[in-house]
Amino acid sequence: MKHLMFSVFILLMLSACEDKPEPKQTEVQQTPEVTLQQQFDSYQGLAWQVVEALQNQSAAQQLQDLTFKLITSSTGLFLNLKAQLPECEASLHALADATEFQQQSDDADALQNEMTINVEPELPEFAAPSCYHAQQLLLNPLAVYKLAQQADLAQSDYQKAKLKMTDSFARIKQLELITAIE
Repeated sequence: MKHLMFSVFILLMLSACEDKPEPKQTEVQQTPEVTLQQQFDSYQGLAWQVVEALQNQSAAQQLQDLTFKLITSSTGLFLNLKAQLPECEASLHALADATEFQQQSDDADALQNEMTINVEPELPEFAAPSCYHAQQLLLNPLAVYKLAQQADLAQSDYQKAKLKMTDSFARIKQLELITAIE
């Protein structure tokens, strides 16, 4: 009997020492949240590509492609600015709507050919200077896009477009200061 009790005791001890499966924790896949600063940086990077194309007096089609990419990639920036600039919510919502296009194709060239960009979207009156700065982040690339639709671009067109893009950089800096991003 002692032998049986000893065996049961050993089995209990071994079963207590076994690695018990831990309850499975469901892993929530979190998409990395893009910060406002990252979106500002992305905008500036794309804007610099447009400026470089303007400095090189690139073909109108290349300018259209680059400004199209800048315009369509700005949606997240405008949506993210809503939290920082609540006084501009109506304006930022209109800006985001103006940059969203229903993508029916993964091919960027085909996508651009299927869409027409409204180069003069209806935007609400801005409620504060910060709203004006945000609006210019869309209106400046739209002006460059409109210029690039011309068949022949004159030297003055390239200069006007460069001024518009330079103004966008100033607007980014203003918004960075307003939203206190360092």
